[in-house]
Amino acid sequence: MTSKPHRLRRALLIPVLTLYSVFFAELFLRFMKPSPLLPRYVTAAPYGVRMNVPGATYWQTTREVRVQVRINEQGIRWDRAISRHKPEGVCRVVLYGDSFFMGYEVDLEDSFAFLLEDALRAAGHSCEVVNLAVSGFGTAEMLVALQADGLGYDPDLVVFQWHATDPIDNLRSGLFGVRDGQLTRLAEDYLPAVELRDRLSRYGIYRWVIENSHLYASLREATARRVKAVLAGLRASGRADPTHAPAPTTGAPGRSLDALLLRAAQQETRSRGAAFLVVEIPSRNGPGSYRAAPAAFADGRPTDLHWVSPLEAFHAAAGPDRLLYREFGHGHLTELGNRVLTRVVVDYIDRERLLRDVEPVRARVPTTAAELD
Repeated sequence: MTSKPHRLRRALLIPVLTLYSVFFAELFLRFMKPSPLLPRYVTAAPYGVRMNVPGATYWQTTREVRVQVRINEQGIRWDRAISRHKPEGVCRVVLYGDSFFMGYEVDLEDSFAFLLEDALRAAGHSCEVVNLAVSGFGTAEMLVALQADGLGYDPDLVVFQWHATDPIDNLRSGLFGVRDGQLTRLAEDYLPAVELRDRLSRYGIYRWVIENSHLYASLREATARRVKAVLAGLRASGRADPTHAPAPTTGAPGRSLDALLLRAAQQETRSRGAAFLVVEIPSRNGPGSYRAAPAAFADGRPTDLHWVSPLEAFHAAAGPDRLLYREFGHGHLTELGNRVLTRVVVDYIDRERLLRDVEPVRARVPTTAAELD
């Protein structure tokens, strides 16, 4: 018969070993294989998709950078409030994207949105950039947010980001499908784990853990990848929501889910008298090598859709000591990467005269190291 002290020691052994394992796993990851600490604070927007937590301030730390992310009270990564009413004599550019457009892994002053506003003003456009990007967004969420919120800023130009993650994000969200060749709204909201995160974020210890624990960051990333893959598989088979029959993601050429989402955003924007532009973010193959994002239009992009890619400029600008993407974080654009992207976009905006409030000024895309500096 086991004595009471022995049973007590055995009962205490499990939590002690657990704490021991967690402690040394944390030390190993911190000093031998540090995981990027890139928390994101998102919550539910009134219109059923995610938004940045208003007023949040947090740090992102990797082997390369330590960056503070500051979100204003409107849920925008910006250091000032932005009026819903467009000021007299000012044009507005509204951005929608994910963490690339939010400027993860760079300071605000080195983010695409900040640089774009500066570059447009330097080119003679009295413009204000409203950056409504949210980490994790796909095109489907961008469209919902644009319809419910973004157009209320009275934009002259709406810019959508397009990246390799968008096709799977659009499928996984289950917000839209394609039926009889038409875009169909299938779900009122897409708020993955938002309620749980909101509850946990009320506790300071949780916020400390997500911003400082390498073990938590590693487990979170592994779990997120698995959950995303499972959810995408369920959406594809139509089993994620039994109230809806399976909705195919493709149809006739030019009628895929991705193509129809972009077309719907274009139509919404044009109905308000604004221009619409898609900015592609290439993917990194390796140092100095990049590839285009997947095609949204199987039969080629329509001639009336403005689309710009910095792929050629990225290849021209890259070098051994001129990194355009972070190497040890989550692969976001570096300060140089955002500068190259900005110059390509401003050049396209002026060439295509997407902003007609002032006489455009051409800005040639830089191709040499000296020009980029």
